[in-house]
Amino acid sequence: MNRVLLTTFPGAFMHDGGGEREIHLLNEALNRSGMISDIYGPSSRSINAYQSAIHFSMAGGSEHVITSAAENGLRLILWPNLWFVESPSPESIQQLKFLLGYFHAVVFRSKAEEDHFRHYLDLEGKDIIRVSPLISPKFFRKDVTDVFRESYGLDSYAIWTGIIEPQKNQLAAVRVFNELEMDLIISGGVRDQSYADECKRQAGSNIKFIPAIPFGSEQHLSALAHSKMVVELPFDFPGTSAIESAALGTKLLLSKSDWTEEMLGPYCTQVDPFNDNEIQNAAVHLLQQHKTQHALPQNNFVNMFDAISPLVHYLQSM
Repeated sequence: MNRVLLTTFPGAFMHDGGGEREIHLLNEALNRSGMISDIYGPSSRSINAYQSAIHFSMAGGSEHVITSAAENGLRLILWPNLWFVESPSPESIQQLKFLLGYFHAVVFRSKAEEDHFRHYLDLEGKDIIRVSPLISPKFFRKDVTDVFRESYGLDSYAIWTGIIEPQKNQLAAVRVFNELEMDLIISGGVRDQSYADECKRQAGSNIKFIPAIPFGSEQHLSALAHSKMVVELPFDFPGTSAIESAALGTKLLLSKSDWTEEMLGPYCTQVDPFNDNEIQNAAVHLLQQHKTQHALPQNNFVNMFDAISPLVHYLQSM
């Protein structure tokens, strides 16, 4: 039986962001596939009980767990989650090259992500595993209840879910929705308290901040499915949460990027996250539409149990 250890950098689980959820989704999907998968921690087995390790992120602090896995003879697979908003320093690139040297294979979930990675780092000699984004089957449900709107006493609203930090750019949405007659709900954990405080300071009465909604819960599905639009304007790219919203049939206002075009193309409205006027004009246009821009064909995306097939085949072939 192939045993797989999922690892990441220390402190990764201090916030419930998309990357942290992705580890749990992969763990669930691998175990469902017939493999034995554990997330590294107090309840995982001794490291030499595993044949392979999948490491999430190339953030600093990963060195110890990576070298330990390598020294114990595990086959190492990198799930990089790497996207630079600004060009990295030569020193940072050297450190990333050093870490990359430990890995036998690298996983990519989009061509945009792979192209971005290759722009900075050489993948010669590495096996490449391409998987689809991990989407829980919960987001392919029909007839989601309206419990979220009813719970918060809302009429109509736009929503932004996810970690609150400068790179995610919630402040742009705050500025724009201050000028609109529409409630904006911002829900998520705080990674940068001073930034979150500034967002709240600038927010008008129509902008409401609520705690992070439990992922995949009826409240979460309801909040997305019954919103007038889902807003995500990060400086990198929106990510899996935007696909989850699209699968529920929600209108999307997203940052323009190669990833957005590749994954959602005509099924969303793309804007320059640095341009408030462009964001506002697009938001007004979306609010005037009575229907979703395009019905997203559900066969454009597969659920996470099918998405990981290439990874499972790779692990089984070792």
